[in-house]
Amino acid sequence: MAKDYTDLAADIVAHVGGKENISSLKHCVTRLRFGLKDESKADTDYLKARDGVVTVVQAGGQYQVVIGNHVPDVYAAVQKVAGIAGDGSLDIDEGDGPKGNLFDRFVDLVAGVFQPSLGVLAAAGIIKGVVAILAATLGWNNTNSALYAILEAAGDGFFQFLPIVLGFNAARKFKMNEFTGMAIAMALVYPTLPTTLATLTEAGLNNVFGIPFVLPTAGSYLSTVIPVILAVWVASHIEKFMKKITPDVVKVFVVPFVTLIITVPLTFLVVGPVANYISDLLTAGFTAVMNFSPLVYGLLLGLLWQVMVMFGLHWALVPMAILEFSQNGSSVILAAALLPCFTQTGVLGAIILKTKEEKVKSVAMPAFISSIFGVTEPAIYGVTLPMKTPFYISCAVSAVVGAYVQAMNMTTYAFGAMGVFLFPGFVNPEGGTGDLMVALIGTAVALVASFVIQMMLPVPYLYGGPTEKK
Repeated sequence: MAKDYTDLAADIVAHVGGKENISSLKHCVTRLRFGLKDESKADTDYLKARDGVVTVVQAGGQYQVVIGNHVPDVYAAVQKVAGIAGDGSLDIDEGDGPKGNLFDRFVDLVAGVFQPSLGVLAAAGIIKGVVAILAATLGWNNTNSALYAILEAAGDGFFQFLPIVLGFNAARKFKMNEFTGMAIAMALVYPTLPTTLATLTEAGLNNVFGIPFVLPTAGSYLSTVIPVILAVWVASHIEKFMKKITPDVVKVFVVPFVTLIITVPLTFLVVGPVANYISDLLTAGFTAVMNFSPLVYGLLLGLLWQVMVMFGLHWALVPMAILEFSQNGSSVILAAALLPCFTQTGVLGAIILKTKEEKVKSVAMPAFISSIFGVTEPAIYGVTLPMKTPFYISCAVSAVVGAYVQAMNMTTYAFGAMGVFLFPGFVNPEGGTGDLMVALIGTAVALVASFVIQMMLPVPYLYGGPTEKK
């Protein structure tokens, strides 16, 4: 039976100054967001001490009462008690407005865009792990098992078409039409575009107004993060301008038309070339460092790998690794990038043990499981990056581990596995388990060091404080 929050709702309404003091009401993932006519009428000290309320945050012109996971139920009770309709919308911004330096604000932005879809992201990551287990233990693949093919689609589909989800979330974040944001993302992942562009390029017809039309090094925008967020941010400004100058009678279609016809070409013609240029620079830079010192190369790659993945720049090295593997049957170029997932596992384990926030535990637990299988997006975007310090710990430990495995010339003899399924690939087909031992030692260091360091440091709050009062 659902819990009755009528008493809590009535108390909250009374102590924000009564229903006559409420001008607006929304809720986000954990907070009631009041617009109050006069915040001085609210009894903040009482609400902070009230059982059922985590804390109160006053920021961005809002009076935010932090409730916890059950905020939708409390929101509905407040609407009923106060006799206000609200708009029932979910405000996905868990932050308190722009703050800190540019990097901190960027982190808050990316984390905020991911926040609404974290549960499904973690679930898809776990399914990917299950699929990997089926492949490793039963020999299933998408050519000999229909069930495997279905589960592979269930786990991998979300990650492949992640830009569409982010397009929707980013549109909400930037206060623009969500379906316009999705339309931009759909253009980026249009399925026949890579083939079409390859044909145009071969014929020398891939220029638009003298600007080359190219895709990222990976060949498409599938699974990317930053391009769609930047595109929707640009689109939000175009949409805002068009709303001001467009007559109401044609606004419903003219505004999205102009927004799309400007934003999509701009994204393809600017983001693509810029991404490729940066990738080429990274490729040249890492190659030079590798020739200078494998240890320094491993240190840098281990430190930067998780950040590179966030920006989609890791594709600067993946083609090199594929080429090396095709020529030699083995590869060392990405050795330092193979174990950072376990540093995420380590810090998550410490966070789960130390955090007082139940919502953090509910997000961190499935992220912990998926990280074991090498899927770290739920961990990075849902927990460690928003907290910042755990992400820094993960990158620092990855740098040390990267330097170690690269200095030991750790070699992989199989390409494409992730997480715990990496280890069979370190066994030399011609005999010898030296590389496997290096990998196991590196993994142990990654897990233990990141766990211990995080256990020694405070775990930052993400949602205002403990969700249960003792």
